[in-house]
Amino acid sequence: MTESKKENSNDDPSGEAPDDADAKKRKLYVGLDLGTLQSCILSRLSKPGSEENHGILVPTVVGYPEDGILAGILPGNAKMLHGDEALANELHLRLVNPLSDGVVSDLDATKSFLGYLREKVDPERKREVYCVIGIPAVADGDAKDNLKKAAKGAFDGILFIPEPFLAALGMRDEEKLDDPDYKDPVNNSLFVDIGAGTTDFCIVQGYFPKPEDLLSIPFAGNEVDVILDKAIREAYPEVDVPLSMTRKFKETYSYVGESESGARVKVPVDGKPRKIEIGKQVGDACNHLLDQIFDSIKQVIAVASPQSVFSMLQNIILTGGGSRIRNIDQELQRLLADDGYEDPDVRLSAREVKPFVAIGAMKVAKAAREDQWIKP
Repeated sequence: MTESKKENSNDDPSGEAPDDADAKKRKLYVGLDLGTLQSCILSRLSKPGSEENHGILVPTVVGYPEDGILAGILPGNAKMLHGDEALANELHLRLVNPLSDGVVSDLDATKSFLGYLREKVDPERKREVYCVIGIPAVADGDAKDNLKKAAKGAFDGILFIPEPFLAALGMRDEEKLDDPDYKDPVNNSLFVDIGAGTTDFCIVQGYFPKPEDLLSIPFAGNEVDVILDKAIREAYPEVDVPLSMTRKFKETYSYVGESESGARVKVPVDGKPRKIEIGKQVGDACNHLLDQIFDSIKQVIAVASPQSVFSMLQNIILTGGGSRIRNIDQELQRLLADDGYEDPDVRLSAREVKPFVAIGAMKVAKAAREDQWIKP
């Protein structure tokens, strides 16, 4: 994407187009990381060097009231709740995840959820909202068509960009490009975006990725949850906890590498509290994900150009929620070195969670030409 001198473009980091009193509605540019379990919408970029974070994090969930719910139980007697409000009232709701493996699985729920996100950034609907949405690396035509249908009514213009490419743009620090020691994540890198529904791989070499530069596998955090849930049930048949509780155990104790103990969690058994040890089960489940990533990353490396592959191996970057798994960067680097790759360097995009996909999407939104926007 290149900067255009369009009538409504500006250099303000907010993403909001300047006021034009007698013209049509002002435009608001936003970036959206639409995740299977959690989404982030961003309408303002931070100033260079700032640690500010203007992203709004919202659990990707829609709640519908259970049949026969009494008046006054739900806030405002709502007919539908979204995000944190839905989770806070889950006892009285049927919860629906609009996405599965990163793509639309319930069109009506996705449409409602996107409308809710629109209200977050433009509650009075005084703007034309143009949104760049991150999608899985190899989302097909049907996936894009469904998302386009869902976005109708929520956004006035949309663009779909592969998530790992957006993560690279979001991680890029333009202030450091003149520093000879700075490793530009957009120049020649291999991004691995480990989400909830998919793990996406992307070779990033300074231009929009070609299809052969992309790979996506439907094995990510959700699969780890399922494997861990099964392992806990096999080890402790008397324990019956929901998958959401198992996911919290994973997020607290996740690691890869040699088996560890020390992950003692409290669970209810016949209504009474009991402590169980799940360290081995957590490690085994996370190692399944590591094995899938290792097998897939070898496929991506194999298609890299001969003149770029050695330097690309020095710039492998893990991002997404799954990159929070303890030791995953070190263990993936060890596996690559043991398999014969020369001096691989695997690192995390950041030690703390940052909305790099949404930041990258916002950068694209501010740079997109008028003729590149899709009208839903």
